[in-house]
Amino acid sequence: MTTIKIPPYNWFINKSDNKPVTNVYTGSCDTEAKKGTTHKTTFNYKVYVVDVGTETEKFVAECYSITSLNDGYKKEEIGSKDAPCSDDGLIELNTWLNEEHNKFLEN
Repeated sequence: MTTIKIPPYNWFINKSDNKPVTNVYTGSCDTEAKKGTTHKTTFNYKVYVVDVGTETEKFVAECYSITSLNDGYKKEEIGSKDAPCSDDGLIELNTWLNEEHNKFLEN
């Protein structure tokens, strides 16, 4: 099951006054519209670019869970992965995040 879809590179990097400006893509899965995060642990993720404009530029994806508000809203790291800033790198990270989300759902 694919739930997470990362936007293309140009969503992450823009130029303002001829300088690179970066965006961080974040999201969460498994919340319920009427209850939000009050009763359930959620899967959360963040994707961003580091070393913009250099030969070591890369995507980084992180995922973590957050317990329900009723359980103290505690963050627990699940993992992180980096990949080249390319279409293949985005596919790799997208696949990884969805696999991690599926593992989270199995537990």
